[in-house]
Amino acid sequence: MENTQIHEEDQDIIEAGYKPQLQRTLGFFSSFAISFSFMSILMGIFAGYGYVLNKSGPFGLWIWPIVGLGQLLVSLIFAEMASRIPLTGSLYNWNTKLSSPATSWLVGWFVIFAYTIAAPGIIAAMIPPLQTLWGGEFTKNIIFLIAFAIIALHFLISVYGVRLAAYLNKLAVIAELIALVVFGVLLALVLFAKGDAHPELFTTIPATPIPYWPAFLAAILLPAFTIFGFESPSDLSEETLSAKRIVPRSIISSVIVSVVLGFLFLVVLTLSISNLGAISSATDPISTIMSSQLGVIATEIFLICVVIAMFAVSLLNMMLSSRIIFAMARDTNFIAPTFFKKISSRQVPANAIAIIALIELITFYFFSGLIALYAAPVILLFTAYLITVINFARKSKTISSAPTFSLGAWHWPAVILATLWLIAAIAILTIPEEFHLSAQIAGGVTIFGLLLYGVVKKFVSSTSG
Repeated sequence: MENTQIHEEDQDIIEAGYKPQLQRTLGFFSSFAISFSFMSILMGIFAGYGYVLNKSGPFGLWIWPIVGLGQLLVSLIFAEMASRIPLTGSLYNWNTKLSSPATSWLVGWFVIFAYTIAAPGIIAAMIPPLQTLWGGEFTKNIIFLIAFAIIALHFLISVYGVRLAAYLNKLAVIAELIALVVFGVLLALVLFAKGDAHPELFTTIPATPIPYWPAFLAAILLPAFTIFGFESPSDLSEETLSAKRIVPRSIISSVIVSVVLGFLFLVVLTLSISNLGAISSATDPISTIMSSQLGVIATEIFLICVVIAMFAVSLLNMMLSSRIIFAMARDTNFIAPTFFKKISSRQVPANAIAIIALIELITFYFFSGLIALYAAPVILLFTAYLITVINFARKSKTISSAPTFSLGAWHWPAVILATLWLIAAIAILTIPEEFHLSAQIAGGVTIFGLLLYGVVKKFVSSTSG
């Protein structure tokens, strides 16, 4: 039965005009783990919780379920696309089938840079918990050496093969669930025993600025940087068993679990704050809350889980961005396509992985201290999402393959609401002054991508043709 399923899945690749080259090893839990770990609510909360407290106050955390609902709408659309077009490099390939070559190129380019820019931001977010575990601050040189070691280890794991990465990712998911569920429950029990919960914090806003609503909207950075990349299982469709059935389930279930678990953890975490001023000004607010309520040893175990989760999600960024490059090179739609579509003896696109590792290292060295590392990837990826949703609305009915998941009568309500949501989110992340650098980076990536597309069409595609 399993061999028949694999054969059927490979037929989709052949019918799309490609040769099956990647090894199918991922089942449902591995696929779910990729999406859940990529979103990594533990990483996102750890990286952005202090920002929200300082910018918007605890009331700003109410933006989490709003973003969660918006992203769930997008995930439903992507689930249907994953069932219709089960190809590696999903967003790129979906737009290749639904739109023009220039549009699909730009979407692929956005995704590559969104993942690649986000990874150094995640590694930078690993430094505070590592410093807390170490018991002191690192010098700049030590921080760069740590980043170099992490990126090098990501590269070695990625080129070894998807099976090892998937196994490590499963362990990371377990660590993340332990941190969220076990420590969330422990915090709740301690609060109940002490009678020291502070529900009034959820209506607390800063005295300034006036009006408050721009500060509230700025809090979108926390959930937006967390609840994205849920389409990542579809980036490994050609390495997934029964991808047309498993990937849609993975996408939707991972979003629901992440949104619910993340908000519950935020609630318990915020209820545990006894001194808002001290926590808001702390370098590591979550560790400060944990140590005050649970003690040093429990906090250190929690931080170990945080570091594992962050390591896993930054590893996934490298893996998935390399698959987009592979998909584009396979279409002769990338620079040096023969080089980047080459598959190693371990059945992975090793050359594509190598270039991503180099870009991550350069990005960390020059930009690791900027908030733009968190906002710019979201702007790029949300723009890619918006383009994809619009193209889905325009052309999805032209795809002949029968989906294993379909929105049915919910097609147009989901499309309209998802489109409005993505437009609003992009506006919030680009118009305010504090996000202007992020918007400029996203704009620069766009302009460079369009110029590079011109080079590819003139010198690469024409030569191959």
